[in-house]
Amino acid sequence: MSIREIQAGKGGIGASLARVGLHVLSWGYGVGVAVRELFLPMRKPKRLSVPVICVGNIAAGGTGKTPFVIWLARALIEAGLTPGILARGYGDKSAVHPALNDEGAVIRDALPDVPQLQHADRYAAGVRLLQEHPRVDVILLDDGFQHRRLHRDLDIVLLDGLCPFGYGYLLPRGLLRESRSALARAGAVVVTRAERLEDTDLGQLRVEISSYTAAPVAVAETRPKEAADLQGVRVLACCGLGNPDAFLGTLADLGAEVVGRRLLADHETLSEAGWKRLIEKASALDARVVTTAKDAVKVAHLPRGIVVVEIELDVVEGRDELWRRIEAALGR
Repeated sequence: MSIREIQAGKGGIGASLARVGLHVLSWGYGVGVAVRELFLPMRKPKRLSVPVICVGNIAAGGTGKTPFVIWLARALIEAGLTPGILARGYGDKSAVHPALNDEGAVIRDALPDVPQLQHADRYAAGVRLLQEHPRVDVILLDDGFQHRRLHRDLDIVLLDGLCPFGYGYLLPRGLLRESRSALARAGAVVVTRAERLEDTDLGQLRVEISSYTAAPVAVAETRPKEAADLQGVRVLACCGLGNPDAFLGTLADLGAEVVGRRLLADHETLSEAGWKRLIEKASALDARVVTTAKDAVKVAHLPRGIVVVEIELDVVEGRDELWRRIEAALGR
């Protein structure tokens, strides 16, 4: 049983005992968060010479930040702006783009002309990016909601529609990086993966969000970019994502029959030899190996025959108000 299944409340007595231990650890984590918040006002955030728009979340795991950053960067380009992207860059570097991690590599493939830098010191990285690319007039801070050392002109917080509040607990008992009250800092909220929500569930979520923030709430859907013909195809699914259920749900939408799974930790890399062994296992199951774009960029030469499913995001509700908040941040 995975840690995420335990956090979700699944399993028997053993999982229940594990949750008790995780709950104790989450108290310690919560104390750390509280102490950090206490001392943060003593350190004034550093400001870059251009507006900064942060895309982040309050829960660990996949909330769709990468496809949203791609969507937002394209929207800014269409508006005549020149964005640059900063990120911490968690995990191993991509074999395809050695200066970037897997998420950054996916963004680079989608937006080859948009400059990116990944470094723990995002202010220093921002200064360097602007020096190297003087035409950049807006910075997107990817996964930076908890990074308070860099001033931002707008915080956009993403909530996964299927698990918006990380099972209701701080890490490691749940997935919350900080409490729900942190949404008060958000300038806009975007509910992702809304295609999997009923209208009533989305309405209830909107009400719950409004109890923590007055920020406008937009709604986004994700879908396969180029839908592979997987209807009725037996597949072995392999991914290293914060939220593997989202990928499995996409395969179900495409009509695939998942007969095997190889679920890696977020950012974990499978070697080329490991991919080949996976193909052999799939062959024994009369199936095809299917993975994500984020996993594909981790290896220089993905073995032939593996199906890569790419996804894209679109904001389907609340786009006008979201864009008004963005324009205000840009000083327009």
